[in-house]
Amino acid sequence: MNTIREVEKINQEELERGLAGTPASWHSQYRNSPWVYVGNLEHQLTEGDVLCVMSQFGEIEDINLARDEDTGKSRGFAFVKYEDARSCILAVDNLVGIKLCDRSLRVDHMEKYRLPKKLLEQEEAKEAMNFGAGHAYKDTELANQYSVHQGQDLFSPTDQKEEDEKKRRKEEKKRQKELDKLERRRKREERRIKKEEERRKHRASRYRHDDSVDEKDKDNSRRSRDKEERRKHRKRKHERKDSSSKDESSSSSSSGEDRKRRRKSHTRRHRD
Repeated sequence: MNTIREVEKINQEELERGLAGTPASWHSQYRNSPWVYVGNLEHQLTEGDVLCVMSQFGEIEDINLARDEDTGKSRGFAFVKYEDARSCILAVDNLVGIKLCDRSLRVDHMEKYRLPKKLLEQEEAKEAMNFGAGHAYKDTELANQYSVHQGQDLFSPTDQKEEDEKKRRKEEKKRQKELDKLERRRKREERRIKKEEERRKHRASRYRHDDSVDEKDKDNSRRSRDKEERRKHRKRKHERKDSSSKDESSSSSSSGEDRKRRRKSHTRRHRD
């Protein structure tokens, strides 16, 4: 914690005096060292976690997270190597004292740092095995005339055949698009004609139904009218018959009364 406070104090004094970024800055003595020390790390953090934090200020070439040889657990500090030594200045100025997993990071320069002996032996073994670019394809037959060391020149002019082939493919693709467009248009027209035909059939069937209903209504009205006329005719006939019977009865009653009067008058004359 004391080292963190000291680094923060020195940075603040440089800012006040305007020495930041000048040869008088305290960072200048580490200008040739690309290594930084990162301490007070959470023991659960891995190399990937440290890379995510430290890569904000430059490209990282190497990282060594100190681990226990027996258990393999992290010991809480690491050494990070940047591609450009100026990234170390940014990392020290910006990351010192920040909270990571509730711990204040300690970030400082490493003037002279060498990998542990075990790691150096592993690096030398890798170099001896010559794990370079394309080592997996060494002494194997490739699918074309290009290799890892001699690839295709993307800036060289292409052959006329390739140009013609590209042009032909482009025209064929364009023609195929036109054909697809015409096919879609034809299908849309067929669907439209089919729908129109269905609507026409529906209208025709509806009109035929309406006409049949009208004919039935007309027949029913005509039948009801004929029935009403026949009923009226029967009623008038009955009325005439009743009136004639009444006249006959009245005439018969009047003639009987006349006979009675004549008989009475005849008897009176005989008496006289």
